[in-house]
Amino acid sequence: MLVGELIELLRRYPEDLRVVVNGYENGYDDLTPGRISTEKISLETGKHEWEGRHGEPPYPKEESPDGAEIVEALVLRRTSN
Repeated sequence: MLVGELIELLRRYPEDLRVVVNGYENGYDDLTPGRISTEKISLETGKHEWEGRHGEPPYPKEESPDGAEIVEALVLRRTSN
């Protein structure tokens, strides 16, 4: 999903609607502005079902040694107690 697509999606909802992410195991956590950042990610590198589809790049270049493309992405991290 691209930022423009996310903006269009969010425009369908009331501005005062709470935004949450699923918790580590159960429940829901709030999403806070301080937990939103841009980071480089390595595309299509998850090898196991418990891993995310994309991963952290081993090198901060545009392409990793295994050929995986490295791109900048907006990362939304949850807050847990």
